[in-house]
Amino acid sequence: MKLVVLGLTLSSSWGNGHATTYRALLKAFAARGHEVLFLERDKPWYAAHRDLGDAGYCTLAFYDSAAELDRWKDQVAAADAVIVGSYVPDGVAVGRWVQRTAKGVTAFYDIDTPVTLAKLERGDFEYLAPDLIPGYGLYLSFTGGPTLQHIERHYGSPAARALYCSVDPDIYRPIDTGKRWDLSYLGTYSPDRQPILDTLLIEPARRCPDRRFAVAGPQYPDDIDWPANVDRIEHVPPADHAAFYAASRFTLNVTRADMIKAGWSPSVRLFEAGACATPIISDRWDGLDRLFEPGREIMLADTSDDVIAALDTNAAAIGEAARTRTLTSHTAVHRAAELDAHLTEAAGRKKKGRSRTMTPKKTALVAGGAGFIGSHICERLIADGYHVLCFDNFQTGREENVRHLRRESRFDLIEGDVIDPLPGALARSTKSLAIVFDLACAASPPHYQADPEHTMLTNVVGASQLLRLAERAGARFLLSSTSEVYGDPEMHPQPESYRGWVNCTGPRACYDEGKRAAETLAFDFDRLGRAEVRVARIFNTYGPRMRPDDGRVVSNLICQALSGDDITIYGDGSQTRSFCYVDDLVDGLIRLSRYEGAQPGPVNLGNPIELTVSDLAERVIALTGTDAELVYRPLPVDDPRRRRPDIGKAKRLLGWRPEVGLQKGLEQTTAWFARAIERPRRKAAMQMEIVAAE
Repeated sequence: MKLVVLGLTLSSSWGNGHATTYRALLKAFAARGHEVLFLERDKPWYAAHRDLGDAGYCTLAFYDSAAELDRWKDQVAAADAVIVGSYVPDGVAVGRWVQRTAKGVTAFYDIDTPVTLAKLERGDFEYLAPDLIPGYGLYLSFTGGPTLQHIERHYGSPAARALYCSVDPDIYRPIDTGKRWDLSYLGTYSPDRQPILDTLLIEPARRCPDRRFAVAGPQYPDDIDWPANVDRIEHVPPADHAAFYAASRFTLNVTRADMIKAGWSPSVRLFEAGACATPIISDRWDGLDRLFEPGREIMLADTSDDVIAALDTNAAAIGEAARTRTLTSHTAVHRAAELDAHLTEAAGRKKKGRSRTMTPKKTALVAGGAGFIGSHICERLIADGYHVLCFDNFQTGREENVRHLRRESRFDLIEGDVIDPLPGALARSTKSLAIVFDLACAASPPHYQADPEHTMLTNVVGASQLLRLAERAGARFLLSSTSEVYGDPEMHPQPESYRGWVNCTGPRACYDEGKRAAETLAFDFDRLGRAEVRVARIFNTYGPRMRPDDGRVVSNLICQALSGDDITIYGDGSQTRSFCYVDDLVDGLIRLSRYEGAQPGPVNLGNPIELTVSDLAERVIALTGTDAELVYRPLPVDDPRRRRPDIGKAKRLLGWRPEVGLQKGLEQTTAWFARAIERPRRKAAMQMEIVAAE
């Protein structure tokens, strides 16, 4: 692949994180066999502070103005992909030139997304304008989470994907040197960061005069009253970052206010320090627990007292755990693979003309659309501009899940069963049908075991009918398969290549084997060119709109706790599960449904953080404040002992990872169940009052 990047700077790391980001990412990207040209505006500040040696992994060239870019017109036109970075001088003019000139994929790489969006809201188009966003085939962002959906829905981006900062482990590694400071901070001055720095470093320094501290970075005002035990360092070049961290017992991560508000916005300093095995103390923000596990891989602090208490501990084990997590998830090699996947996906969309904003067919069928997951899919598709046909037999789905959607002109609710001849309304939809989601099967053991024959037929006959409908319409077909195809796994975690350990004659087989058969049928249709297929293997999912009588562990524990009933634990509680919040799952399913690369095979979607059922019960008890007793029952037949997805494929191909932490997800789910349980009680109370009045 030939890649052209027009970024703020590669040559100078002074006063910015752009250079270190681009250096690590492009070095790893070039190592994958790609050719890279970096075009940098020749600005005096960076010219006077260049600290890049030989960039052997790419060609670096400078230009004086946007008008001069025509010198590279042929290279940009011939490139497979062209990326324009945030903060590029005259970025709007540069972006318009790129979108006119490039023949391949165009992308915007935003290293400060919350700031960019705030600028757009107030009409400040310094380097990006709203009308440019739909023209970029890809919006890459240092910020993940809900912000990505906002960029797609509000600004019309065809695809917004997280591409977090990363670290080069060849440069950032532990160094055996003496400790000069108890706590250090490396970062350029920012007014909105300074109050947190005051609380988490300067005040602890004043209260601990026997300890040593350091603040490194440019642009700090002269009027800051630094305590005598705080060393001020104007600049630490990247080549010396590892030594800086190695000289620190702890290092501090401080996040800008707008990034705290958006969440899911890691600083490159997090990964640098992590790779150096230096224990990190950080402020709090949503999504941080998706990057490092609090208490095991990172320490969180809200007050000066928290920091002082942390300094009294030996946190070497936390530093080592952070290094392990960084090397397995956050290196430049990982980000380069993600970038490769994002650009390949965007190229597929461009080639097929299936950009979300250009899709001529905008009807989606969601079989099982009134169910727990299906109703959330319907909601998302309507928000994305689709006309949605919600098809459900109401075996486990509920009308109330989609009642709020029935006032939408682009929503139709059709009652019927996928094992019966499909209703005429579906048959007549083929001219506009773009995508078929098959979620038409009860997914909890009590429900699918209640009528095993119907479960098997739903999976096989239902999939066959829906596949034939997709074939006639030329629509894509997404099958919601399950982690149950792995059975009681002997491999842990479970990758898609694992073929499973399933009891094909047990009470769960109607579901497990039904889904395996449905996968076979789907891939046969794909191999024969009859329908384009995507298959998701869904792991344990929870959230609002689960049925109170669902029978799965999250709903059981929460509903029992809220009702004051004894809390049932099956087995001894040591069996493990990995719980994914429904919003994250829906995002994964949508991304998979729109993946434009070669047939990816089955893709695991779930949360890779594993915990025991007993741990989950403790969390629910703490959350609800119940004093209910724990009651232990025999483990059901064929109930898996361990379950945890390997989501490496989803990360690589879809740029997807769960964003909602378990605590936040449980809080939202518990609040929903509290309302759901109270409604029937209020209705019953009102009926009793009416009877009494009569």
